[in-house]
Amino acid sequence: MTEILAPCGGMESLAAALNAGADAVYIGMKQFSARKNAENFSAEELKAACEECHRRGVKLYAALNTLVFDSEAEEFAQCVRTAAECGVDALIIQDQGAAAIARQVCPEMPLHASTQMTLNSVCGVKAAEQCGYTRVVIGRELSAEQIKNIKENTTAELEVFVHGALCVSVSGQCYMSSIFGGRSGNRGLCAQPCRLDFTCGDRHNVISLKDSSLIPHLPQLEAMGIASCKIEGRMKRPEYVACAADACYRSRGGEEYDRERLGDIFSRGGLTDSYFTGSIADMQGIRGKEDVENSAKALNGIKAIYKDELPRLTVDIHVTVYKDEPMEASAKCGNVYASVTGAVPQAAQNAPATEESVCARISKLGGTQFRAGEITAEVDEGLFVTAADLNSLRRALCEQLDMLIMKKNTPKYTVRELQPLPQQKRREPKQPSFRAEVADSEQLSQAVKLPFELIYAPMKLLSAATPDKERIAVMPPLFLADCEEDVRAQLRELKKCGFTKGCAMTLAHAQLLKEEGFEVLGGYRMNVISSRSAEFCRDFGLSDITLSFEGTVQQLSDIVCDIPRGILAYGRLPLMLMRRCPISGGKPCGAKTPCNKSITDRRGNEMPILCGGNSVELLNPDMLIMSDRQRALSQFDFAVLRFTTETELAPVLDMYQNNKKPEGSLTRGLYFRGAE
Repeated sequence: MTEILAPCGGMESLAAALNAGADAVYIGMKQFSARKNAENFSAEELKAACEECHRRGVKLYAALNTLVFDSEAEEFAQCVRTAAECGVDALIIQDQGAAAIARQVCPEMPLHASTQMTLNSVCGVKAAEQCGYTRVVIGRELSAEQIKNIKENTTAELEVFVHGALCVSVSGQCYMSSIFGGRSGNRGLCAQPCRLDFTCGDRHNVISLKDSSLIPHLPQLEAMGIASCKIEGRMKRPEYVACAADACYRSRGGEEYDRERLGDIFSRGGLTDSYFTGSIADMQGIRGKEDVENSAKALNGIKAIYKDELPRLTVDIHVTVYKDEPMEASAKCGNVYASVTGAVPQAAQNAPATEESVCARISKLGGTQFRAGEITAEVDEGLFVTAADLNSLRRALCEQLDMLIMKKNTPKYTVRELQPLPQQKRREPKQPSFRAEVADSEQLSQAVKLPFELIYAPMKLLSAATPDKERIAVMPPLFLADCEEDVRAQLRELKKCGFTKGCAMTLAHAQLLKEEGFEVLGGYRMNVISSRSAEFCRDFGLSDITLSFEGTVQQLSDIVCDIPRGILAYGRLPLMLMRRCPISGGKPCGAKTPCNKSITDRRGNEMPILCGGNSVELLNPDMLIMSDRQRALSQFDFAVLRFTTETELAPVLDMYQNNKKPEGSLTRGLYFRGAE
């Protein structure tokens, strides 16, 4: 049966989830959670939450799904130890360096690959499988057909978001909050700038989406073999958690649920299933006055959903009432057995106990998580037992079962110390080599005539006629779910033509390029921000890595590994990668040459849109320029100059080669100010 997985921001939400029918919950700890602004759980609360879940046969997963700097490694390791000692059932991880820490500290702990890893294709899930993840949380932007294809071609458990807020950006590929406000979504502090009023002509709020709801499709997802259906909302109140969990519980069982109430309790102009059904029109939505008013009304009566314990475990009970012996009750619940003894029965003065009367009293399991299965009794004639004694016997039996079931369901782990990173010799400062990333054929034509060490080029621009193939690294489309096999076929053709290198912006890219025999170079979208995550890239077969631009120069230069490290040093920083074009309000145009249009923020700044292929990129209005910061660049082996809207490449390369001071509006990104 497909698991219903509910969010819990605090202990009150935990009770709501458990009593409304969740089979599992996911929580955040006080550190390293992708929802740092939720209430989250202290070590003591986590222990209590694990006990509450495990005595009901419910699983608890801890989300430690943020990027982790080297300086935070020991603190992260302590969070893993705490989770292990409390008995969590799995950790949800985004950062490969964090996963390496978790495996070292607690080798037996199951790891779930967070959706922040940008896992939206067969190759991405296969790569996660090879890395040892037992479950993969796939992207919210997938259609039913794409989900089904991934399930049929992979073996890891799949987890699908079925209700809650819908990011307009592909998971793990949103940098808007960190670039605009220094609060990184990849670090758990997304400020949700996408909910602000960005405009395109007379259209408003063009990058704010309605909330998603696939709850009507739960039977279809279960038929596919999806392991877990996940509700988003660790920042939401308990009533929301209960309402969504109850709707999932009913839908999975083929029952109707109150769809109007579910939409009223929280939505942004309604709910959508557009990605799942393959039609991505009519997805825009904001939280207006009417939504707020509907939420206030919908709260009335919702506590009735979760005020009582949900009977979820069937128990068979047998009671013996013998003369001159303590009463005994034994129980079987699954493969857990318990027995307790009670008072000695007295001789009956008038109404003696019968098997029927004893069974009737013992069957009253209301207020517990148990429901009565087969209830039997053996009762000697002429004996009297009080209702209080039978109630006490039943309570003692339930408490014993509680303890044994909790013990059975609480995993035991071996916990180890974190080993420090080996000391490695740092490189001597020197001018890095320069690489170009191009977006169109004209830029590519210019780049091959300039002395770039390497050129990253979209594969759609390449052919047998492309010159200088040994200097070109092939870039597959960023979103692979709807084109993976076509991309594989194109890679094979390019390999035959003489291309040997590929640039991996995601784990899926790395897997696909490796399978097709390319030398793999790591891109900045892999969000590598620590020495251990760089080591992971090396071990996965990457020849080098361009580090994440969400770290400072100091943090990034402190990363040590034995493959070359690069930095993104020029260009319009990517803010978001989207499956839905905010210009057209629908699917990307698919043009071979990207169409450069823009949307406008509240201050009138134009933000370019790079639309082409099967995804859309929202770009920062200011250019990242580091040409006059050679001291910073000298800490790295290479620097990537990213060209998106430029028409002339030579002046930019000259500016970097000769340490020229830039003019006009620019940004240094996060390299000196950092992000939380």
